[in-house]
Amino acid sequence: MRRTSVPLLVTLLLFLAGCAGPTDEPAAQPSPSPSTATTTPSVDAPATTVPADATADLLALPASGTSTARSCAPEDISLALTPIEPALGHRFTRVALRNDSDSTCVVRGFPGIGGRGESGAPLDLLAAQRQRTGEDTRVHRVTLGPAGEAYANLEWTGDLAGAETERLTVLVLQLARGQEPVAATTTESLDIGNGTTVRIGPWEAGPAVRAAPACKVGPRRTPSGVKRFWTKDKRCSTSPWFAGAHRTMIPYGCTRAPWYPASSRCAGGRGFHHGLDLDMPKGTRVYAGVSGRVVTRGLGSAYGNRAVILRSRGRDILLGHLRSRAVKHGERVRKGDLIGRSGARGAPDGPHLHLEVRPARGSYRDAVNPRRVARLTAAR
Repeated sequence: MRRTSVPLLVTLLLFLAGCAGPTDEPAAQPSPSPSTATTTPSVDAPATTVPADATADLLALPASGTSTARSCAPEDISLALTPIEPALGHRFTRVALRNDSDSTCVVRGFPGIGGRGESGAPLDLLAAQRQRTGEDTRVHRVTLGPAGEAYANLEWTGDLAGAETERLTVLVLQLARGQEPVAATTTESLDIGNGTTVRIGPWEAGPAVRAAPACKVGPRRTPSGVKRFWTKDKRCSTSPWFAGAHRTMIPYGCTRAPWYPASSRCAGGRGFHHGLDLDMPKGTRVYAGVSGRVVTRGLGSAYGNRAVILRSRGRDILLGHLRSRAVKHGERVRKGDLIGRSGARGAPDGPHLHLEVRPARGSYRDAVNPRRVARLTAAR
């Protein structure tokens, strides 16, 4: 009995060990000595990124000019990239700088340049400050008033981003030495990668900024003594629909102006104005703010006998009280074409432009707020 019990006990222990299966923990490995220990990066480890505001570390080449009290400050400007010469594969682009402040500032010489790669680290660029071949080699000083613009040409050659090259994700420019670089926004894809030779030209003056047109406000009252302006808004506005800058007389909607009968849409016996009236001297040029077909028939006498409708994309845009027309019924016009000149035909409150928006072939009762179509911009 004792001889047979030992083999049976051994067999039972082996069976129970097989049922237990492998453990969840790996077998312990011997620790390497300090002299032989190595660090292997994990493939799942996140890439090291550079904070968005740490752009100084991204510069491959600093600006050529030193910052002064008159230099444009990074917080007062905006930069944008515009591709040029597409026939060359967008290997050239233009960096446009705009002064968004209310004060005059200066840029001079060559901007500094750098960038960030996909890993978040500074991109290894072979940067150079050089004017493009055949262009003026002088380094200019550009003075920018409010809304003024300057530009610099950017060119890149050499190894481009590809399967084996880390590509550019953020391009930064430094306006002057000592300043924090500014990131240039872009909607295009620049094929710039590690090892690319990048050349940046000097700042050059952009197109002259036009001064805001003067706003000449007409009489405040009609010859009979009735007020002409029925809004508290005293700003002058520009628009693609007319030349110059002009003040609103009567806005769209309920109004106390006496030329409109009481409306059920308005409280207190006020009338409803179906368009937008803009005070405007006789003879002011009126343009097509959109492309469309001209309609001059069946408009009624309330808008004068030279009124025009521009039918465009399911809308009728009526221009009333014109003194003269430069278009004919059925004619197709493009945005910016001359429609006529403003006047006072059919207007009891003096010369102005009436702008009204309706559904195509609709009535004045169907008119909607013309604010979006008018695209008024306050003149500075």
